[in-house]
Amino acid sequence: MSSIHTQASNFMDCIKTGVDARTGQFTVAIKLPLLPANNLAGPALTPTLTFGVLGSTRNKGFGLGWSLDLSELDLHQDAPSLRLSTGEQFAVDLDDTTFTPGTELKLFDAKLKSMVVTCEHEDMFRVDQKNGQTEILTRQHDSARYLTTELRSPEGNRVFVEWAPHGNDDFILETIRDETRVLLEVKADGAEVVLSVPGREDETVRLQLANDKLSDIYLPGIETPFSIAYDHHALDTQNHLLLPIRLSSPLGATDSVIWATGEEGHRLPPGAPFEVLPRVLEWTHSAGTDATALTRSYEWSGAHNFLGFGSEQAFDWQQGRDNLYQVDQGYEYEVVETLADPNGDTLATLTRTWNRFHLMTREVTRRGSAESRIETTFGLDPEADWDGQPAWYQLPHQQTVTYIDHSRAGLQRSEQTDYRYDVSGNLIFTRSPAGVEEHSEYYPAEGTPASADGTGCPPNALGMVRHLRKKTIKPARLDDGTYGGAPVISTTYTYEALASKLVGGPAFVVVNSETVREESHGRLLETTTQTYVTEPGPHYGRLDSKVTTLNGKATTTSFRYELSEDELSTHTTLTGFENTELVRATQSGARSLLTGRLTRERNQAGVVSRYVYDALGRVTLAVTADDSRYEARRTSTYHVNDQKAHDCRTGNENPVMIEHRHSTGQRRRQWLDGEGRTVRVELEDIDHAPDVFREIACCVFDAEGRTVSETQQDWLRDPEDPATVTALGLTTRTHYDEWGQASLSITPDGVESHTEHNPVSLTANSWQQNGSLKGPSTLTQHNAAGSAIKEQLHDADGVLIRTREWQRDGLDRITRTTLRVPGEADRVTCVELDAYGRIVEQRLADDTVVNWTFAAHSDDNHPETVAVTAPLVTRAS
Repeated sequence: MSSIHTQASNFMDCIKTGVDARTGQFTVAIKLPLLPANNLAGPALTPTLTFGVLGSTRNKGFGLGWSLDLSELDLHQDAPSLRLSTGEQFAVDLDDTTFTPGTELKLFDAKLKSMVVTCEHEDMFRVDQKNGQTEILTRQHDSARYLTTELRSPEGNRVFVEWAPHGNDDFILETIRDETRVLLEVKADGAEVVLSVPGREDETVRLQLANDKLSDIYLPGIETPFSIAYDHHALDTQNHLLLPIRLSSPLGATDSVIWATGEEGHRLPPGAPFEVLPRVLEWTHSAGTDATALTRSYEWSGAHNFLGFGSEQAFDWQQGRDNLYQVDQGYEYEVVETLADPNGDTLATLTRTWNRFHLMTREVTRRGSAESRIETTFGLDPEADWDGQPAWYQLPHQQTVTYIDHSRAGLQRSEQTDYRYDVSGNLIFTRSPAGVEEHSEYYPAEGTPASADGTGCPPNALGMVRHLRKKTIKPARLDDGTYGGAPVISTTYTYEALASKLVGGPAFVVVNSETVREESHGRLLETTTQTYVTEPGPHYGRLDSKVTTLNGKATTTSFRYELSEDELSTHTTLTGFENTELVRATQSGARSLLTGRLTRERNQAGVVSRYVYDALGRVTLAVTADDSRYEARRTSTYHVNDQKAHDCRTGNENPVMIEHRHSTGQRRRQWLDGEGRTVRVELEDIDHAPDVFREIACCVFDAEGRTVSETQQDWLRDPEDPATVTALGLTTRTHYDEWGQASLSITPDGVESHTEHNPVSLTANSWQQNGSLKGPSTLTQHNAAGSAIKEQLHDADGVLIRTREWQRDGLDRITRTTLRVPGEADRVTCVELDAYGRIVEQRLADDTVVNWTFAAHSDDNHPETVAVTAPLVTRAS
């Protein structure tokens, strides 16, 4: 069933669930454990198991419907395809591919040249990505399938993948290793798949299968599995699909899925291998309690869908192709997603519309009377078929966001963002709603020699345009046609080529200089040059030094690396332009070679911090000022639905808890919900009742994950009877408006803080009140960048007290502040800013002038002098 081809394709983060609204399919992804490769030098690889309903007729070793997201080339004659680890999928053009060594594999669905697939020989293909990473796909046991067997980083570091035969014409992952060790080992016996790292048995992940279905995932150190239950759907007498209907996580979160089948599912066009594809009708996700259950229901508009059903234009179904691409009329498909709370009340509706190229052209969100609409225009030709589209047709060229207030006769406001690209799909122009423009230029694929104007780049080994030459930020133009004094800033980059660690491998290109200029005055601001480790060894290609020069003064950052048996230490030394010990500072950090996590760091003051983690990457020990008289330790233990969590809870709360013990010996417990959020905190009453824990804080979330209540609690001891304590709780409650913003906060003393947000008028009105007593209010006007430009303060009777206005330049920096009080003269303060946004001159309301100068070697706020010039009237008197 997977032959249907379409282009519409905290510590528990290793498992993700959701619904793809475009296709109506429920998605589950499991990130597999994998050690960092080659002493943290890469290449990076994060193998992920994903479930697909269409693939649930086959068991590739991990259970029906489950497959690894590693790149794969399938040259079966009926539906040849290339699937990349990025999730992209392309149909292979067998007629236009010669399969001669050194020639390219031709793909039907690829427009932009973001990769090159080359035939090395009949048993091997090479996939070169635009980012410089390479994948080797090797034919498996005389089959038509070519699987990832090697990954190469741009520097030439390698990771190797080995496969073992499984079932009929399938293969299961066996090992992943780098150049020195095994990173992941997979052992399957039919009923269980064990994912382990040699020598680190405590990090083993176990997948349990029942009747070829992946039913339970056991994570290291957690007794409760992540469980999945399925339903069977018969396509015909021979084929059945698996539909996930209930999932539960060790933390207590649950997913319940109701599927639409039969006539309610997605209809397929004539000639397809079956008539109807099931789709999700309703998905409910809960953090473990009824109050946190959020239900999403999906309703498609009409009969159109991502498979091309209902098209007025007849076409012949082509196996292995995206059949919607055959439609050259104004075909669209649309789905309405409705969010409902546990009471069944509608929270919001989201209406999404896609065109015939699976590009989302419109998304409308409605909450009560508040509506936001996102409309995207792509660089396609509406009259042309897929073959006639430009290479950049899938890239957004304009996005318009419209805010509509239906409670005010449909009052609305729109803001627009524009994008432009070169023929290679590189972004060359962006204009924000505020009017700020970003222009980008790229080096040609053949490169350019180094020149006196500070440019230069080696040729690209793949013949692709990739390397940024110059980026220019142009401020928005104000009403008077100027930039308001804001500078035009450009950054120019040069590159150099370093030899690959692989003999005969392509050189990899690195940045060796950045030059920043203020184009408005043609002034050089700063340059940064970088050098790299070029000696053969484990640190080859790492950053060696970085020199930043401002006003002729150079600040040098040097890097030194040390490799031990289990850690990579990086020592960073910052040396000022004076080049003396007084202006030299060193800090260091060590990362585990097995996990990549920070294990030790020393700051510039010499204070050492140390960290220890468990198999899931959770901190179990944190030490500050290690091995000193000021040493402070905090240990943490994690209890996920285990016996201690059950024994320690005082009610029916979720049995998931973290217990911290501080240097004082006092313990603190955090109780978590099914999403891993802290909902209750307890502190040990160590001074008066050791081993007794008292609640000091709790938090309540709504179905959308927003905080609606926070309680801070203290315990008062009876002076007459010290054994008697009374809880004193202070609760703050938060309410939200139809725009999703916090609009009301009620403090424990009953004071209400109100804020009325209005994205249509770009205003926010805030005030406080207690009962019938209302305090002053502040009305703030914002600009398109979201920054305040006017603020009016009114008293409780609505009388204007004062007005403050800010004038901003084209980069949204404040240049003038005006304070107006009725009956008084305006008080105006003006500032002049440098290219880094620092105030160099400020003229106060009484004409006093304050000037600042800054350290010549720094672009930070490091003032050297402050000069105050009194107004002329004062000096004359």
